[in-house]
Amino acid sequence: MLTTAPLQPHLVRCEAGIAHIDLGRPDAGNVLTRQQMGVLVDVLGAAGADPSVHLVAIGAQGPAFCLGRDGKGEVPEALPWDARQKQMGATLDLYDAIAACPVPVVALVHGDAIGLGAALAGACDITLASDRAKFALPEIRHSIPATLAISALLHKLPAKALAHLVYSAETISAEEALALGLVSKIYPDDRFAAGAAEYLAELSGRKRLVLETIKRYLGKARQLSPDMAAEYAGTLMALVKPSI
Repeated sequence: MLTTAPLQPHLVRCEAGIAHIDLGRPDAGNVLTRQQMGVLVDVLGAAGADPSVHLVAIGAQGPAFCLGRDGKGEVPEALPWDARQKQMGATLDLYDAIAACPVPVVALVHGDAIGLGAALAGACDITLASDRAKFALPEIRHSIPATLAISALLHKLPAKALAHLVYSAETISAEEALALGLVSKIYPDDRFAAGAAEYLAELSGRKRLVLETIKRYLGKARQLSPDMAAEYAGTLMALVKPSI
């Protein structure tokens, strides 16, 4: 069972079927180092393996949700493969961990989500946002091709919308993010905490097997032809129906 151990800087508490993860760096805009992303990966794995957990909620304190990646002290590696493994692998592992978690992962975006923050929010299965939150992928302004963020959002956003966000580096509102599919639902800022809590409580009350099956289907069906997607839907239903 997942415990409420003080896994700094990612604070974890479990209650009523919800594993709450706090990014834990409010004074630094909740920017994430490679080490912190590794902790997140481990926590997501533990939460997904705990049968009492029905969903995972990723949130943060302070003015921002997440203002990006903390790369201070990192030195570019000589070999491309080493660079990918040591500097980029942690980011990709985090996106993979969200996708691999068998239960829904919900992002609670109370403030700005920039760079890694926007990709993290979009990579989650459901993204709840305050109407004051803003989103941006500004990597191109720093001469960085935002391929890691693109990999997280490739199957979440329409191709032209994603291309525009990456090439323009434009900061968009929560309403614009909702229209593009980056956000699932918006709450007024003064109602965000209460509205998100109500949403999580209702979703966590569903049977875990039902939640798992929906996530499994959503993750696989997009890669299938329409007839194969329909067949897979019937197969999954036939397998889980006796247990529901």
